[in-house]
Amino acid sequence: MPQYIPEPSRFRRCLSSVEVPPKMLEGISIVKVTNNGRTKPAYLTLSEDRFTIYITTSKLKKNAKVGKMEMPRPFLKKVTSIGSTDEETDCQSSIDVGSIDRLQKGQTTLRFELARKMNSRVSSPRKSLSTDFIDLDVDRCFSIVYSGERTLDCMISDVDLSRDDVLHSLQVLFETYTNAKVHAGNDVVLLRHIWVDVDKDRSDSINSNELAGILYRINLYKKRADTDKMYHSFAKMMGLDRNGRRKGISFENTVTILHKIKRDSWEFKPVHNIWFNLFGRVMNNGKDRVKVSDESFLKKFIWQKQGESNMTLDEVGDIFRSLNQLEVAHVATNLHLSPDDKNAAKFIDRDRFEAYLISMENEIFDPAAERFDATCMNRPLSEYWINSSHNTYLTGDQFQSRSSVEMYMNALHRGCRCLELDCFDGYRDFDNTPVPMVYHGLTITTKILFFDIIDAIKLFLNSNKDCYPIILSLENHCSLPYQESMANHMISTFGESLFIPDEANLHQPLPSPEDLKGKILLKGRRISDKKEDYYQGSAFDTDSDDDSAIEDEHTTERDDKPLSPKSNVSRQASVSFSPELSRITIFHGVQMNSFEESKQKGKDCMLSINESQARKLNRVKEYRSEWIDYNKTHLSRVYPSGKRVDSSNFNPIMPWSKGVQMCALNIQTPDAARRLNDGRFRQNGNCGYVLKPPTLILDKNPAPLKLSIKVLGGICLPKAKGDKKGEYIDPYVQVSIFDISLMDGREITIDKYTHPVHKNGFNPIWQHEPFKFRVDQPEIAMVQFTVWNRDVASSDTFVGSSSVPVSCIREGFRSVHLFDANNKRNGAFGCASLLVEVELKVVSQEIKMW
Repeated sequence: MPQYIPEPSRFRRCLSSVEVPPKMLEGISIVKVTNNGRTKPAYLTLSEDRFTIYITTSKLKKNAKVGKMEMPRPFLKKVTSIGSTDEETDCQSSIDVGSIDRLQKGQTTLRFELARKMNSRVSSPRKSLSTDFIDLDVDRCFSIVYSGERTLDCMISDVDLSRDDVLHSLQVLFETYTNAKVHAGNDVVLLRHIWVDVDKDRSDSINSNELAGILYRINLYKKRADTDKMYHSFAKMMGLDRNGRRKGISFENTVTILHKIKRDSWEFKPVHNIWFNLFGRVMNNGKDRVKVSDESFLKKFIWQKQGESNMTLDEVGDIFRSLNQLEVAHVATNLHLSPDDKNAAKFIDRDRFEAYLISMENEIFDPAAERFDATCMNRPLSEYWINSSHNTYLTGDQFQSRSSVEMYMNALHRGCRCLELDCFDGYRDFDNTPVPMVYHGLTITTKILFFDIIDAIKLFLNSNKDCYPIILSLENHCSLPYQESMANHMISTFGESLFIPDEANLHQPLPSPEDLKGKILLKGRRISDKKEDYYQGSAFDTDSDDDSAIEDEHTTERDDKPLSPKSNVSRQASVSFSPELSRITIFHGVQMNSFEESKQKGKDCMLSINESQARKLNRVKEYRSEWIDYNKTHLSRVYPSGKRVDSSNFNPIMPWSKGVQMCALNIQTPDAARRLNDGRFRQNGNCGYVLKPPTLILDKNPAPLKLSIKVLGGICLPKAKGDKKGEYIDPYVQVSIFDISLMDGREITIDKYTHPVHKNGFNPIWQHEPFKFRVDQPEIAMVQFTVWNRDVASSDTFVGSSSVPVSCIREGFRSVHLFDANNKRNGAFGCASLLVEVELKVVSQEIKMW
């Protein structure tokens, strides 16, 4: 039997033609910053296929093959979280281009901060340390942020290449990879991602042992004897003799094996069932159905099942052309239609239909809601939900964790547009300039420089000039000289980007995000009497941690006595305010006596309310309506209780339902509340501003819905944290609804669970009745899909999640694209998805639905 040789993978060669400086392929000299801030010389080398970046202590061999080259010694460490490391060297000594999240210039990560501190200790005249510390030139430093929020931090020391040359090449590679990925099936993308690790002998082929390693990586358990049998059976079918089987099968044939594992399983396959139920088992010619026409696809699937009545036949033709160009496994049922074939726009086979089901085009999150809409950015700021962060500087808990400038960069890149800085007196530098510090007061959290934060935000603005306004919430504990130093540094650093309010316009309606594009806005304390040099008073702009008089959600005995708005007055420090800092501050922190009185104040006045007080206000019907009315024209901000020492988060659904613009969350904590925030601000292009619904702006009554969700299966679910090692996962899905009652305004949270699937994250299948929910306020409510790994020996581990506003949900058979704990979808999570069936009906039609 002649050997079958499939067409070489286009996706594996997609980066080969990208031009890069030859020196990057040979190895460029860099200085790498380690976890503890020390500096070490190293080499950065790009693999021949341009998919992998290696960091090594010495140059790689020039004759190394495509894939993971033979390296003298790995350099990267396994990072468990920001600010902490696992001292055991990880097997990962490389960065995959597909795992890159972003590239950053300068020194804006925790490791660079530690390096600067290390350098200051070394260079201090009081120290006589012997060290090999290498000075870091900020203009040659950069960071690669990858696999969540891990970072490679280094400085280009090679004299033949500039930092910009290297970053430009890496950016082009990343963009080319991203564009090519959409033209490859999940099996191809997943196998390419792990190939460099499983091809142990660097032969660019895999044998039976290595196939077992692939199944381990993709979380599909098979007995070793069954794996060997499957390998040899397939290799014989491909025409390989004994010697050929011993050498191994190609990448392309391995893709086909993965495809056959899904196709030939005895288990119920939801895609097969959907295909036959929609289009029938037999075609018009009497043969088994192997393809579907554009008209059938449009009428039976798009219009009838998916409810997309606006789609046209021409648009289906475009979809079919794209699907027929998709690189998938080579199997007999493929139509193999070339792009110029007239039938490429007329038919697709079952593999292409499956690819469409799990594609971004068929995602449950409505792409129209996800896309940025410039036409909605002209309303006053009070009419938006604004992505907001609490104690932005912290990497962990509220008592003893590190503070880091890196957290501000992470917050900005994830779409946060309200950042918090707790400012205290620091020290005076060599020219007697006051240097303020940022940290959590009365704790042992570490301190960082206020100036470093401002410089990092400016660096972000330089590369994101069309960013919508960034609000800096200053919790000011500084004495006058330090406040003046803060003001001077912000004025000189931000320049024209700093919004300086006009006293005459302060009481006018709030400007729009479009009016303030590219601007920095300050929230703090403004002096109302311009004749005074300084103002002595209460710092109502601070987030008080005194919850002693306020019920907290963790209290076992609930006090049902409603809280009067006047009880907002808590212990406040007596602080003097600088007129220069006041002059550049637009949002004025005030105490709340009542909503009616607060409305009489200028639109520039902002309320900051503790979550516990917010919960008590929500219990009283009159307060609920007054709060919604207040937030139509004014701004308010809700922040976590001081009792949340672990940096956990409150549920933001209730404050959002009252029109609160800024729910300040601890973004360093990937809990359910933070994931809700990620899903909310996935809307409008993740620009940080989402227009509130008509129910909160125009007093439009909500229309309750009945929601039905059936989880059918999973696709390419990775191990927890995207790890390469660990047990096969036993995945199950939690489907949660977060809503607000129409009757009494209380929070509603309902959880439903599938059963665990034993040792299968590659293609798990769930068979259960649909989960049914009533949704009282669809324009506020959200659905959260969370995949967990059942662990009988300890607590279950998080795998991935996706949060979707009910108003953004699309009906029909939909894919749910999953994100990791850092809200990233790259690397091991690049293909992770669920397949679900969704039905939505208004309550008046519930009899028909159930």
